[in-house]
Amino acid sequence: MRAFVLSGGGNRGPLQAGAVKALLQHGVVPDMVVGSSVGALHGAYLAAEPTLAQAERMIQLWCNAGRRKLFSSSSARSVLKALRGSDHLADNRRIRAYIEQTLPKRVRTFGDLQIPLYVTICHLRTLTLYLYGDDPSAPLIDAVLTSAAVPGFFPPSYYEGHAFVDGGVISNLPVLVALARGATEIWALDLAFEVDAAASLKNAFEIAGYAIKRPLYSQALRELEIAVQTPGVIVHHVALPAYANLQLGDFSKTDAMLAEGERLARTYLARPRPNEVHYPQRYTAHTLPPGPPGARAFL
Repeated sequence: MRAFVLSGGGNRGPLQAGAVKALLQHGVVPDMVVGSSVGALHGAYLAAEPTLAQAERMIQLWCNAGRRKLFSSSSARSVLKALRGSDHLADNRRIRAYIEQTLPKRVRTFGDLQIPLYVTICHLRTLTLYLYGDDPSAPLIDAVLTSAAVPGFFPPSYYEGHAFVDGGVISNLPVLVALARGATEIWALDLAFEVDAAASLKNAFEIAGYAIKRPLYSQALRELEIAVQTPGVIVHHVALPAYANLQLGDFSKTDAMLAEGERLARTYLARPRPNEVHYPQRYTAHTLPPGPPGARAFL
């Protein structure tokens, strides 16, 4: 069974959408989709209709996203919300309305999808992974919005007083979910974590984002390594690391990212490297900078 595993990556999602298009054009069509965060959003559209035409619609969503201002929050309003004790900085009602408008009208639950879809969410207090997809009556849009609820930025979903947030907090590239649901051929479309060497990392959001993303990506690498070592399973790790420092809410690079995602996927298809994991830059004692007075790197 062939599975597309779609990682999270926020508004870098056009890279993934472009890669999906390239795979479908090449005849690589999924039997199942597993997604976290923005990967859950793509997964919903793809599982509703795993065709090239649907991939083109998915691309059009990104082309419209900036113009429609699907998610934005001014700095002043965000600070005010935080001071008032709000559990989020940005509203997701426009995203919900847009998904409702653009998904096929017949598709509202997991049972309405043409192929199986599994969507990850995280129970915030216990940091436990929860999974949608086994219950065909489960509401699809609620699942997608919860999976994409970046903690602190978008509102969590609450059930019986418990908060559930972005599945990427626990598994941003849910390869093990695909294995558990019977995948034997995995195409991991990974908005891989890299950092531009020229990035300043001085902005508060850049610093916080970098500090959070790196350990999360370590979990993605562990999942890939387990899958690669599983007998009878073929893993295609398609890394999509471009535009790593794109600011959340910035849609100015959408066209370029769509083209780059398609290019990266086509490059991989031209020379596939099954069961090979792409690793981000690794630092050694010779490449690390000196520490503050009295501090040395511990490797």
